[in-house]
Amino acid sequence: MKKVIRTPDFPIAETADGKLHGFKQDEVFHFHGVRYATAGRFEMPRAVEPWEGVKDAKAYGYICPLLPEEPHEEGDPGGAPENSFEMPHVYWPMSENCQYLNVWTKHLGDGARRPVLVWLHGGGFCSGSSIEIPAYDGHNLADYGDVVVVNLNHRLNVVGYLDLSSFGEKYRYSGILGMADIVEALRWVQRNIAAFGGDPDNVTIAGQSGGGGKVAALMQMPEADGLYAKAVIESGALRKVPTDAEVLQGEKVCVDGEPLAAESVCEKAAWQRLGRRTVEELGLSEETVDQICQVSYQQLSEAATRAAVSLGMDTGMMMVAPSPVEGYYPGSYVTTGFRRETREIPLLIGTTLGEFTFMHYLGNKDAYTEEEKKEILRGELGDQTEEILKEFIRIYPEKDILYAMSVDTLFRRPTAAMARSRAAFATAPVYAYQMSLIVPYLGGIALWHCGEIPYVFRNVEMEPMQCTGDYTEKLQEEVSRAWVNFMETGSPAAEGLPWDPYTEETPNLMFLDEKSAQTLESDQRLLELLSGTRPPFLA
Repeated sequence: MKKVIRTPDFPIAETADGKLHGFKQDEVFHFHGVRYATAGRFEMPRAVEPWEGVKDAKAYGYICPLLPEEPHEEGDPGGAPENSFEMPHVYWPMSENCQYLNVWTKHLGDGARRPVLVWLHGGGFCSGSSIEIPAYDGHNLADYGDVVVVNLNHRLNVVGYLDLSSFGEKYRYSGILGMADIVEALRWVQRNIAAFGGDPDNVTIAGQSGGGGKVAALMQMPEADGLYAKAVIESGALRKVPTDAEVLQGEKVCVDGEPLAAESVCEKAAWQRLGRRTVEELGLSEETVDQICQVSYQQLSEAATRAAVSLGMDTGMMMVAPSPVEGYYPGSYVTTGFRRETREIPLLIGTTLGEFTFMHYLGNKDAYTEEEKKEILRGELGDQTEEILKEFIRIYPEKDILYAMSVDTLFRRPTAAMARSRAAFATAPVYAYQMSLIVPYLGGIALWHCGEIPYVFRNVEMEPMQCTGDYTEKLQEEVSRAWVNFMETGSPAAEGLPWDPYTEETPNLMFLDEKSAQTLESDQRLLELLSGTRPPFLA
Protein backbone atom coordinates (compact mmCIF):
# COMPACT_ATOMS: atom_id res chain seq x y z
CA MET A 1 0.00 0.00 0.00
CA LYS A 2 1.32 3.43 -0.96
CA LYS A 3 1.63 5.85 1.96
CA VAL A 4 0.22 9.36 1.42
CA ILE A 5 1.56 12.41 3.26
CA ARG A 6 -0.17 15.79 3.18
CA THR A 7 -0.04 18.37 5.96
CA PRO A 8 -1.27 22.00 5.98
CA ASP A 9 2.12 23.17 4.73
CA PHE A 10 3.57 20.12 2.93
CA PRO A 11 4.33 19.51 0.13
CA ILE A 12 4.49 23.02 -1.34
CA ALA A 13 5.92 23.74 -4.79
CA GLU A 14 7.07 27.34 -5.22
CA THR A 15 6.61 28.01 -8.93
CA ALA A 16 7.22 31.22 -10.83
CA ASP A 17 3.43 31.69 -10.93
CA GLY A 18 2.72 30.97 -7.26
CA LYS A 19 2.65 28.27 -4.60
CA LEU A 20 0.95 24.89 -5.12
CA HIS A 21 -0.09 22.44 -2.39
CA GLY A 22 0.01 18.83 -3.55
CA PHE A 23 0.61 15.52 -1.77
CA LYS A 24 3.38 12.93 -1.46
CA GLN A 25 2.73 9.26 -2.16
CA ASP A 26 5.67 7.13 -1.03
CA GLU A 27 8.67 8.81 -2.69
CA VAL A 28 6.75 10.72 -5.38
CA PHE A 29 5.21 14.17 -5.12
CA HIS A 30 1.88 14.64 -6.91
CA PHE A 31 0.47 17.97 -8.10
CA HIS A 32 -2.85 17.53 -9.89
CA GLY A 33 -5.24 19.96 -11.54
CA VAL A 34 -2.76 22.81 -12.06
CA ARG A 35 -4.24 25.49 -14.31
CA TYR A 36 -1.76 26.56 -16.97
CA ALA A 37 -3.92 28.85 -19.13
CA THR A 38 -7.32 30.44 -19.55
CA ALA A 39 -9.39 31.19 -22.66
CA GLY A 40 -12.90 32.03 -23.76
CA ARG A 41 -14.57 30.06 -26.55
CA PHE A 42 -12.63 30.36 -29.83
CA GLU A 43 -10.01 32.55 -28.12
CA MET A 44 -6.27 31.93 -28.03
CA PRO A 45 -5.07 30.77 -24.59
CA ARG A 46 -3.57 33.21 -22.12
CA ALA A 47 -0.99 32.20 -19.52
CA VAL A 48 -2.29 32.09 -15.96
CA GLU A 49 -1.84 35.23 -13.90
CA PRO A 50 0.51 34.91 -10.91
CA TRP A 51 -1.33 34.57 -7.59
CA GLU A 52 -0.79 35.27 -3.92
CA GLY A 53 -1.15 32.57 -1.31
CA VAL A 54 -1.30 28.82 -1.94
CA LYS A 55 -3.45 26.96 -4.48
CA ASP A 56 -4.69 23.41 -3.97
CA ALA A 57 -3.27 20.83 -6.37
CA LYS A 58 -4.63 17.54 -5.06
CA ALA A 59 -7.45 16.76 -7.53
CA TYR A 60 -7.52 16.47 -11.32
CA GLY A 61 -8.90 19.40 -13.31
CA TYR A 62 -11.80 19.46 -15.75
CA ILE A 63 -11.47 17.59 -19.03
CA CYS A 64 -12.67 18.95 -22.37
CA PRO A 65 -16.30 18.19 -23.29
CA LEU A 66 -16.56 15.10 -25.47
CA LEU A 67 -18.69 14.66 -28.56
CA PRO A 68 -21.89 12.72 -27.84
CA GLU A 69 -21.45 9.04 -28.67
CA GLU A 70 -23.74 7.43 -31.20
CA PRO A 71 -25.83 4.64 -29.55
CA HIS A 72 -24.65 1.18 -30.52
CA GLU A 73 -28.09 -0.36 -30.02
CA GLU A 74 -31.51 1.05 -29.30
CA GLY A 75 -31.39 2.52 -25.82
CA ASP A 76 -27.62 1.98 -25.48
CA PRO A 77 -25.82 5.31 -24.90
CA GLY A 78 -22.47 3.82 -25.97
CA GLY A 79 -19.29 3.16 -23.98
CA ALA A 80 -20.42 -0.28 -22.80
CA PRO A 81 -19.22 -1.01 -19.22
CA GLU A 82 -17.91 -4.50 -20.04
CA ASN A 83 -15.29 -2.97 -22.36
CA SER A 84 -13.54 -1.47 -19.34
CA PHE A 85 -11.90 -4.85 -18.64
CA GLU A 86 -10.04 -4.94 -21.97
CA MET A 87 -9.46 -1.19 -22.07
CA PRO A 88 -10.04 0.58 -18.74
CA HIS A 89 -11.31 4.14 -19.15
CA VAL A 90 -11.98 6.93 -16.66
CA TYR A 91 -14.48 9.73 -17.25
CA TRP A 92 -14.43 13.02 -15.38
CA PRO A 93 -16.36 16.31 -15.04
CA MET A 94 -16.16 18.34 -18.25
CA SER A 95 -15.77 22.02 -19.03
CA GLU A 96 -14.55 24.10 -21.96
CA ASN A 97 -12.23 25.71 -19.38
CA CYS A 98 -10.07 22.60 -19.33
CA GLN A 99 -6.49 23.89 -19.42
CA TYR A 100 -5.12 21.85 -16.52
CA LEU A 101 -1.99 19.76 -16.09
CA ASN A 102 -0.61 17.22 -13.61
CA VAL A 103 2.95 16.72 -12.36
CA TRP A 104 4.70 13.71 -10.78
CA THR A 105 8.24 14.12 -9.42
CA LYS A 106 10.65 12.96 -6.72
CA HIS A 107 12.10 16.45 -6.32
CA LEU A 108 10.94 19.83 -5.04
CA GLY A 109 13.11 22.90 -5.41
CA ASP A 110 16.38 20.99 -5.03
CA GLY A 111 17.96 21.94 -8.35
CA ALA A 112 17.89 18.32 -9.57
CA ARG A 113 17.34 19.18 -13.27
CA ARG A 114 15.92 15.77 -14.20
CA PRO A 115 14.55 14.92 -17.67
CA VAL A 116 10.93 15.93 -18.25
CA LEU A 117 8.27 13.96 -20.10
CA VAL A 118 5.26 15.92 -21.36
CA TRP A 119 2.66 13.29 -22.29
CA LEU A 120 -0.14 14.09 -24.73
CA HIS A 121 -3.20 11.86 -24.51
CA GLY A 122 -4.81 9.96 -27.37
CA GLY A 123 -8.30 10.11 -28.80
CA GLY A 124 -7.55 11.78 -32.11
CA PHE A 125 -8.10 15.52 -31.88
CA CYS A 126 -11.65 14.99 -30.65
CA SER A 127 -11.71 12.90 -27.49
CA GLY A 128 -9.73 11.60 -24.53
CA SER A 129 -8.17 13.26 -21.49
CA SER A 130 -5.04 13.16 -19.35
CA ILE A 131 -6.66 10.59 -17.02
CA GLU A 132 -8.89 8.69 -19.47
CA ILE A 133 -6.59 5.66 -19.44
CA PRO A 134 -5.46 4.71 -15.91
CA ALA A 135 -2.04 3.71 -17.29
CA TYR A 136 -1.35 7.41 -18.01
CA ASP A 137 -0.65 7.81 -14.28
CA GLY A 138 2.92 9.09 -13.93
CA HIS A 139 3.72 7.90 -10.40
CA ASN A 140 5.57 4.67 -11.24
CA LEU A 141 7.59 6.09 -14.13
CA ALA A 142 8.66 9.11 -12.06
CA ASP A 143 9.66 6.81 -9.22
CA TYR A 144 11.50 4.25 -11.36
CA GLY A 145 13.23 6.59 -13.80
CA ASP A 146 13.74 9.59 -11.52
CA VAL A 147 12.14 11.75 -14.20
CA VAL A 148 9.47 14.44 -14.04
CA VAL A 149 6.20 13.46 -15.71
CA VAL A 150 3.65 16.02 -16.89
CA ASN A 151 0.37 15.37 -18.66
CA LEU A 152 -2.43 17.74 -19.54
CA ASN A 153 -5.92 18.48 -20.77
CA HIS A 154 -6.57 20.88 -23.61
CA ARG A 155 -9.40 21.86 -25.91
CA LEU A 156 -10.61 19.23 -28.36
CA ASN A 157 -13.15 18.69 -31.14
CA VAL A 158 -15.40 21.67 -31.96
CA VAL A 159 -14.01 23.98 -29.26
CA GLY A 160 -10.41 23.16 -30.17
CA TYR A 161 -10.37 22.71 -33.95
CA LEU A 162 -13.51 24.02 -35.68
CA ASP A 163 -12.14 26.38 -38.33
CA LEU A 164 -14.23 29.55 -38.48
CA SER A 165 -11.45 31.68 -39.97
CA SER A 166 -13.48 32.50 -43.09
CA PHE A 167 -15.60 34.71 -40.79
CA GLY A 168 -12.77 37.12 -40.07
CA GLU A 169 -9.64 37.81 -38.05
CA LYS A 170 -11.42 37.17 -34.74
CA TYR A 171 -11.53 33.49 -35.62
CA ARG A 172 -8.16 33.21 -37.32
CA TYR A 173 -6.83 30.62 -34.88
CA SER A 174 -10.09 28.75 -34.21
CA GLY A 175 -8.94 25.70 -36.15
CA ILE A 176 -5.74 25.26 -34.14
CA LEU A 177 -6.72 26.22 -30.56
CA GLY A 178 -6.16 22.77 -29.10
CA MET A 179 -2.56 22.87 -30.27
CA ALA A 180 -2.21 26.46 -29.03
CA ASP A 181 -3.24 25.22 -25.57
CA ILE A 182 -0.48 22.59 -25.69
CA VAL A 183 2.08 25.24 -26.67
CA GLU A 184 0.95 27.30 -23.67
CA ALA A 185 1.38 24.23 -21.44
CA LEU A 186 4.93 23.81 -22.74
CA ARG A 187 5.58 27.45 -21.89
CA TRP A 188 4.30 26.73 -18.37
CA VAL A 189 6.80 23.88 -18.19
CA GLN A 190 9.62 26.19 -19.26
CA ARG A 191 8.70 28.72 -16.55
CA ASN A 192 7.97 26.35 -13.71
CA ILE A 193 9.37 22.84 -14.08
CA ALA A 194 12.64 23.66 -12.28
CA ALA A 195 10.55 24.01 -9.10
CA PHE A 196 9.73 20.30 -9.50
CA GLY A 197 13.33 19.24 -10.13
CA GLY A 198 12.88 19.23 -13.91
CA ASP A 199 15.29 20.42 -16.57
CA PRO A 200 13.56 22.88 -18.94
CA ASP A 201 16.32 22.23 -21.48
CA ASN A 202 15.59 18.50 -21.57
CA VAL A 203 11.87 18.17 -22.28
CA THR A 204 10.57 15.21 -24.29
CA ILE A 205 7.16 15.58 -25.91
CA ALA A 206 5.45 12.21 -26.31
CA GLY A 207 2.04 10.82 -27.11
CA GLN A 208 0.14 7.85 -28.43
CA SER A 209 -2.41 7.78 -31.28
CA GLY A 210 -3.92 11.28 -31.35
CA GLY A 211 -1.23 12.27 -28.85
CA GLY A 212 1.41 11.16 -31.34
CA GLY A 213 -0.37 13.23 -33.97
CA LYS A 214 -0.12 16.21 -31.62
CA VAL A 215 3.63 15.63 -31.26
CA ALA A 216 3.96 15.62 -35.06
CA ALA A 217 1.90 18.84 -35.23
CA LEU A 218 4.04 20.55 -32.58
CA MET A 219 7.12 19.83 -34.66
CA GLN A 220 5.46 21.82 -37.46
CA MET A 221 4.76 24.85 -35.23
CA PRO A 222 7.37 27.64 -34.97
CA GLU A 223 5.76 28.72 -31.65
CA ALA A 224 6.86 25.42 -30.10
CA ASP A 225 10.51 25.75 -31.14
CA GLY A 226 12.82 25.70 -28.13
CA LEU A 227 10.13 24.31 -25.82
CA TYR A 228 11.18 20.66 -26.23
CA ALA A 229 14.34 18.71 -27.06
CA LYS A 230 13.12 15.23 -28.08
CA ALA A 231 9.98 13.63 -29.49
CA VAL A 232 8.18 10.29 -29.22
CA ILE A 233 5.34 9.26 -31.55
CA GLU A 234 3.53 6.06 -30.57
CA SER A 235 1.01 4.80 -33.14
CA GLY A 236 0.40 8.37 -34.18
CA ALA A 237 1.91 8.99 -37.61
CA LEU A 238 -0.33 10.50 -40.26
CA ARG A 239 -2.40 8.05 -42.24
CA LYS A 240 -1.47 9.42 -45.65
CA VAL A 241 1.46 7.37 -46.92
CA PRO A 242 3.96 9.20 -49.17
CA THR A 243 5.25 7.24 -52.13
CA ASP A 244 8.70 5.67 -52.07
CA ALA A 245 9.76 8.16 -54.76
CA GLU A 246 8.83 11.05 -52.50
CA VAL A 247 10.74 9.53 -49.60
CA LEU A 248 13.84 8.41 -51.48
CA GLN A 249 14.18 11.54 -53.59
CA GLY A 250 13.60 13.83 -50.62
CA GLU A 251 10.73 15.57 -52.37
CA LYS A 252 7.57 16.91 -50.77
CA VAL A 253 8.05 15.10 -47.47
CA CYS A 254 11.68 15.93 -46.80
CA VAL A 255 12.37 19.34 -48.28
CA ASP A 256 12.02 22.61 -46.47
CA GLY A 257 11.84 24.87 -49.51
CA GLU A 258 8.48 25.53 -51.15
CA PRO A 259 6.28 22.61 -50.04
CA LEU A 260 2.97 21.44 -51.45
CA ALA A 261 1.29 24.76 -50.92
CA ALA A 262 -1.70 23.79 -53.02
CA GLU A 263 -2.41 20.76 -50.82
CA SER A 264 -2.17 22.86 -47.68
CA VAL A 265 -4.61 25.35 -49.19
CA CYS A 266 -6.99 22.49 -49.98
CA GLU A 267 -6.62 21.15 -46.42
CA LYS A 268 -7.45 24.59 -45.05
CA ALA A 269 -10.41 25.04 -47.39
CA ALA A 270 -11.92 21.73 -46.30
CA TRP A 271 -11.83 22.69 -42.63
CA GLN A 272 -13.22 26.15 -43.38
CA ARG A 273 -16.06 24.53 -45.30
CA LEU A 274 -16.96 22.46 -42.22
CA GLY A 275 -16.92 25.63 -40.11
CA ARG A 276 -19.20 27.50 -42.51
CA ARG A 277 -21.66 24.63 -42.75
CA THR A 278 -21.74 24.36 -38.94
CA VAL A 279 -22.68 28.04 -38.73
CA GLU A 280 -25.48 27.40 -41.24
CA GLU A 281 -26.70 24.41 -39.24
CA LEU A 282 -26.99 26.70 -36.21
CA GLY A 283 -29.16 29.11 -38.20
CA LEU A 284 -26.53 31.83 -38.06
CA SER A 285 -25.12 34.04 -40.80
CA GLU A 286 -22.13 36.26 -41.55
CA GLU A 287 -23.82 39.02 -39.56
CA THR A 288 -24.82 36.90 -36.57
CA VAL A 289 -21.90 34.44 -36.43
CA ASP A 290 -20.63 35.84 -33.11
CA GLN A 291 -23.64 34.23 -31.44
CA ILE A 292 -21.79 30.93 -31.87
CA CYS A 293 -19.90 31.83 -28.71
CA GLN A 294 -23.13 31.70 -26.70
CA VAL A 295 -24.78 28.50 -27.95
CA SER A 296 -24.43 25.47 -25.70
CA TYR A 297 -21.70 22.95 -26.32
CA GLN A 298 -24.37 20.36 -27.08
CA GLN A 299 -25.90 22.55 -29.79
CA LEU A 300 -22.48 23.34 -31.26
CA SER A 301 -21.27 19.74 -31.35
CA GLU A 302 -24.53 18.43 -32.82
CA ALA A 303 -24.51 21.14 -35.51
CA ALA A 304 -20.93 20.30 -36.44
CA THR A 305 -21.79 16.61 -36.67
CA ARG A 306 -24.75 17.34 -38.96
CA ALA A 307 -22.48 19.57 -41.03
CA ALA A 308 -19.85 16.83 -41.37
CA VAL A 309 -22.50 14.31 -42.46
CA SER A 310 -23.89 16.71 -45.06
CA LEU A 311 -20.38 17.22 -46.48
CA GLY A 312 -19.51 13.53 -46.53
CA MET A 313 -16.78 14.05 -43.90
CA ASP A 314 -15.85 11.87 -40.95
CA THR A 315 -17.76 12.24 -37.72
CA GLY A 316 -16.87 11.25 -34.18
CA MET A 317 -13.21 10.89 -33.24
CA MET A 318 -11.92 11.81 -36.71
CA MET A 319 -14.21 14.78 -37.38
CA VAL A 320 -11.59 17.53 -37.00
CA ALA A 321 -7.82 18.01 -37.03
CA PRO A 322 -5.46 21.01 -36.87
CA SER A 323 -6.17 23.48 -39.65
CA PRO A 324 -3.25 25.37 -41.27
CA VAL A 325 -2.73 28.98 -40.20
CA GLU A 326 -0.23 31.06 -42.13
CA GLY A 327 2.79 31.84 -39.99
CA TYR A 328 1.57 29.65 -37.12
CA TYR A 329 0.98 26.13 -38.42
CA PRO A 330 1.78 25.45 -42.09
CA GLY A 331 0.14 22.01 -42.12
CA SER A 332 1.19 18.41 -41.70
CA TYR A 333 4.68 17.31 -42.68
CA VAL A 334 3.20 15.15 -45.45
CA THR A 335 1.92 18.21 -47.29
CA THR A 336 4.42 20.89 -46.26
CA GLY A 337 7.65 19.03 -45.51
CA PHE A 338 9.56 18.85 -42.26
CA ARG A 339 10.70 22.20 -40.90
CA ARG A 340 14.48 22.72 -40.91
CA GLU A 341 14.26 23.97 -37.31
CA THR A 342 13.50 20.38 -36.20
CA ARG A 343 16.53 18.73 -37.82
CA GLU A 344 18.27 18.28 -34.45
CA ILE A 345 15.30 16.76 -32.62
CA PRO A 346 15.80 13.00 -31.94
CA LEU A 347 12.68 10.94 -32.68
CA LEU A 348 11.48 7.63 -31.25
CA ILE A 349 8.61 6.24 -33.33
CA GLY A 350 6.71 2.97 -33.58
CA THR A 351 3.50 0.95 -33.42
CA THR A 352 2.00 -2.21 -31.98
CA LEU A 353 1.62 -5.41 -33.99
CA GLY A 354 -2.18 -5.54 -33.88
CA GLU A 355 -3.42 -1.94 -33.43
CA PHE A 356 -7.07 -2.20 -34.61
CA THR A 357 -6.69 -5.59 -36.35
CA PHE A 358 -5.93 -7.58 -33.20
CA MET A 359 -9.45 -8.86 -32.58
CA HIS A 360 -9.17 -12.42 -33.88
CA TYR A 361 -10.49 -14.41 -30.94
CA LEU A 362 -9.62 -17.89 -32.22
CA GLY A 363 -8.69 -19.38 -28.87
CA ASN A 364 -5.86 -21.87 -28.53
CA LYS A 365 -4.01 -21.83 -31.85
CA ASP A 366 -2.72 -25.37 -31.25
CA ALA A 367 -6.30 -26.64 -31.56
CA TYR A 368 -6.16 -26.10 -35.34
CA THR A 369 -4.36 -28.17 -37.95
CA GLU A 370 -2.09 -26.38 -40.41
CA GLU A 371 -4.67 -26.82 -43.17
CA GLU A 372 -7.45 -25.45 -40.94
CA LYS A 373 -5.28 -22.43 -40.18
CA LYS A 374 -4.63 -21.79 -43.87
CA GLU A 375 -8.34 -22.10 -44.62
CA ILE A 376 -9.10 -19.45 -42.00
CA LEU A 377 -6.38 -17.23 -43.48
CA ARG A 378 -7.64 -17.69 -47.03
CA GLY A 379 -11.08 -16.57 -45.89
CA GLU A 380 -9.55 -13.41 -44.46
CA LEU A 381 -6.68 -12.68 -46.84
CA GLY A 382 -7.89 -14.10 -50.17
CA ASP A 383 -5.80 -15.14 -53.14
CA GLN A 384 -2.56 -13.66 -51.83
CA THR A 385 -2.56 -15.78 -48.68
CA GLU A 386 0.46 -17.89 -49.65
CA GLU A 387 2.59 -14.88 -50.56
CA ILE A 388 1.53 -13.08 -47.39
CA LEU A 389 2.40 -16.15 -45.31
CA LYS A 390 5.82 -16.40 -46.91
CA GLU A 391 6.61 -12.80 -45.89
CA PHE A 392 5.00 -13.19 -42.45
CA ILE A 393 7.06 -16.31 -41.62
CA ARG A 394 10.25 -14.59 -42.81
CA ILE A 395 9.70 -11.67 -40.44
CA TYR A 396 7.95 -13.44 -37.55
CA PRO A 397 9.34 -17.00 -37.66
CA GLU A 398 8.31 -17.79 -34.08
CA LYS A 399 4.69 -16.60 -34.31
CA ASP A 400 1.71 -18.73 -35.23
CA ILE A 401 0.71 -18.14 -38.84
CA LEU A 402 -2.84 -17.18 -37.76
CA TYR A 403 -1.42 -13.85 -36.57
CA ALA A 404 -0.73 -12.92 -40.19
CA MET A 405 -4.25 -11.50 -40.31
CA SER A 406 -3.62 -9.46 -37.16
CA VAL A 407 -0.71 -7.44 -38.60
CA ASP A 408 -1.61 -3.75 -38.65
CA THR A 409 -1.17 -1.63 -41.77
CA LEU A 410 -3.22 1.43 -40.79
CA PHE A 411 -0.54 2.88 -38.49
CA ARG A 412 2.48 0.80 -39.44
CA ARG A 413 2.69 1.97 -43.07
CA PRO A 414 2.67 5.73 -42.40
CA THR A 415 4.93 5.19 -39.37
CA ALA A 416 7.48 3.39 -41.54
CA ALA A 417 7.19 6.14 -44.15
CA MET A 418 7.75 8.84 -41.53
CA ALA A 419 10.77 7.01 -40.13
CA ARG A 420 12.31 6.73 -43.62
CA SER A 421 11.67 10.33 -44.55
CA ARG A 422 12.74 11.66 -41.18
CA ALA A 423 15.99 9.64 -41.32
CA ALA A 424 16.74 11.12 -44.74
CA PHE A 425 16.03 14.63 -43.47
CA ALA A 426 17.27 15.01 -39.90
CA THR A 427 20.74 15.32 -38.43
CA ALA A 428 19.45 13.86 -35.14
CA PRO A 429 18.85 10.09 -34.91
CA VAL A 430 15.56 8.28 -35.52
CA TYR A 431 14.76 5.12 -33.54
CA ALA A 432 12.00 2.77 -34.72
CA TYR A 433 10.17 0.02 -32.86
CA GLN A 434 7.27 -2.36 -33.03
CA MET A 435 5.64 -3.86 -29.93
CA SER A 436 5.12 -7.27 -31.52
CA LEU A 437 3.84 -9.02 -28.41
CA ILE A 438 1.20 -11.77 -28.40
CA VAL A 439 -0.79 -11.43 -25.17
CA PRO A 440 -2.01 -14.84 -23.92
CA TYR A 441 -5.54 -13.59 -23.26
CA LEU A 442 -8.43 -15.62 -24.72
CA GLY A 443 -5.94 -17.96 -26.32
CA GLY A 444 -3.59 -15.24 -27.55
CA ILE A 445 -4.15 -11.93 -29.34
CA ALA A 446 -1.73 -9.49 -30.96
CA LEU A 447 -0.96 -6.40 -28.91
CA TRP A 448 -3.56 -3.74 -29.64
CA HIS A 449 -3.81 0.04 -30.04
CA CYS A 450 -2.78 1.64 -26.69
CA GLY A 451 -1.35 -1.69 -25.55
CA GLU A 452 2.21 -0.40 -25.13
CA ILE A 453 1.24 2.47 -22.80
CA PRO A 454 1.18 0.43 -19.56
CA TYR A 455 4.71 -0.85 -20.30
CA VAL A 456 6.05 2.66 -20.88
CA PHE A 457 4.54 3.99 -17.62
CA ARG A 458 5.21 0.79 -15.62
CA ASN A 459 1.49 0.38 -15.01
CA VAL A 460 0.85 -3.06 -16.48
CA GLU A 461 -0.90 -4.16 -13.29
CA MET A 462 -3.62 -1.59 -13.99
CA GLU A 463 -4.79 -3.57 -17.05
CA PRO A 464 -6.00 -7.07 -16.12
CA MET A 465 -5.71 -8.60 -19.60
CA GLN A 466 -2.05 -7.58 -19.77
CA CYS A 467 -1.24 -9.51 -16.61
CA THR A 468 -1.50 -12.93 -18.24
CA GLY A 469 2.07 -13.75 -19.26
CA ASP A 470 5.33 -14.64 -17.51
CA TYR A 471 7.18 -12.07 -19.64
CA THR A 472 5.33 -9.02 -18.24
CA GLU A 473 7.85 -7.71 -15.71
CA LYS A 474 10.84 -8.28 -18.00
CA LEU A 475 9.21 -6.49 -20.95
CA GLN A 476 8.00 -3.65 -18.74
CA GLU A 477 11.58 -3.20 -17.52
CA GLU A 478 12.94 -3.14 -21.09
CA VAL A 479 10.33 -0.72 -22.47
CA SER A 480 10.28 1.76 -19.59
CA ARG A 481 14.08 1.77 -19.38
CA ALA A 482 14.34 2.42 -23.12
CA TRP A 483 11.95 5.38 -22.86
CA VAL A 484 13.78 6.80 -19.83
CA ASN A 485 17.13 6.42 -21.59
CA PHE A 486 15.75 8.24 -24.62
CA MET A 487 14.56 11.07 -22.38
CA GLU A 488 17.97 11.29 -20.72
CA THR A 489 20.33 10.86 -23.67
CA GLY A 490 18.36 10.83 -26.93
CA SER A 491 19.00 7.09 -27.39
CA PRO A 492 16.78 4.25 -26.08
CA ALA A 493 19.65 1.73 -26.04
CA ALA A 494 20.20 -0.05 -22.74
CA GLU A 495 22.37 -2.77 -21.28
CA GLY A 496 21.06 -6.01 -22.72
CA LEU A 497 19.03 -4.13 -25.33
CA PRO A 498 21.35 -2.64 -28.00
CA TRP A 499 19.34 -0.32 -30.22
CA ASP A 500 20.81 1.44 -33.25
CA PRO A 501 19.31 4.37 -35.17
CA TYR A 502 17.08 3.84 -38.18
CA THR A 503 18.86 5.08 -41.30
CA GLU A 504 18.39 4.79 -45.05
CA GLU A 505 21.30 2.36 -45.22
CA THR A 506 20.42 0.36 -42.09
CA PRO A 507 16.66 0.56 -41.34
CA ASN A 508 16.95 -0.95 -37.86
CA LEU A 509 13.65 -1.92 -36.28
CA MET A 510 13.40 -2.97 -32.63
CA PHE A 511 10.89 -5.72 -31.95
CA LEU A 512 9.79 -5.31 -28.32
CA ASP A 513 8.48 -8.73 -27.39
CA GLU A 514 8.92 -11.67 -25.01
CA LYS A 515 12.40 -11.83 -26.54
CA SER A 516 13.17 -8.31 -27.70
CA ALA A 517 15.64 -7.94 -30.52
CA GLN A 518 16.69 -5.58 -33.30
CA THR A 519 16.22 -6.62 -36.91
CA LEU A 520 17.01 -5.36 -40.40
CA GLU A 521 14.27 -7.46 -41.96
CA SER A 522 12.00 -5.08 -43.87
CA ASP A 523 8.26 -5.62 -43.49
CA GLN A 524 7.37 -3.28 -46.37
CA ARG A 525 6.44 -6.06 -48.78
CA LEU A 526 4.22 -7.69 -46.15
CA LEU A 527 2.50 -4.36 -45.47
CA GLU A 528 1.89 -3.78 -49.19
CA LEU A 529 0.40 -7.25 -49.61
CA LEU A 530 -1.84 -6.92 -46.57
CA SER A 531 -2.99 -3.44 -47.62
CA GLY A 532 -4.26 -4.94 -50.87
CA THR A 533 -6.39 -7.55 -49.12
CA ARG A 534 -8.42 -5.41 -46.73
CA PRO A 535 -10.41 -2.21 -47.08
CA PRO A 536 -8.91 0.80 -45.29
CA PHE A 537 -10.13 1.22 -41.72
CA LEU A 538 -10.06 4.97 -42.24
CA ALA A 539 -9.54 7.16 -45.29
